[in-house]
Amino acid sequence: MTRFILIIVLSLTLFSCNDQKAKQEELVLKAKELQLQEKELELREKDLPTEAPDTTQTSLNEQEVGVETQTASTDTNNKEKSKIRKLRFLYYSNVSLRAYFDDGSIIDCPRCKLTKENVLSLQNNTAEKAVQTYVIEKDGSLLVDGWKYEYPSVNKDEDYEGWAMINYKWHVKY
Repeated sequence: MTRFILIIVLSLTLFSCNDQKAKQEELVLKAKELQLQEKELELREKDLPTEAPDTTQTSLNEQEVGVETQTASTDTNNKEKSKIRKLRFLYYSNVSLRAYFDDGSIIDCPRCKLTKENVLSLQNNTAEKAVQTYVIEKDGSLLVDGWKYEYPSVNKDEDYEGWAMINYKWHVKY
């Protein structure tokens, strides 16, 4: 009987030690996760441009991409103008952004929320290659990679996902 009580006492102490170790490991993991998030934010801040590299800038404060302002530049050439691409469609969800540009390219931004900084980063990032391509069909649908159809439409009932921009026109304020 005393052996049984001794075994129970020992097992309880082992379980309580394991519980404390698990809590300590959980705290260490949370600290590492916070450090990774801080590093990710620092990297995103470095990626944000400080000056506009092209001669046309899009006014996001007015929520219209069609309105352009010209800046004075004397040494612009055709090569620079051909690299400038404009955001035509923008799909957002609570896990990512998906940008459709006027040259037919699609760029994904995983774990990006719908913020001005993320949209500007997508617009000004001309070095990133497209993950997919699309073509606009006659009915207004988007044919992605030649086999998948997407139908941009305004859905005002949902706040966590939908089309923020359709054909250069903003439908969501952020």
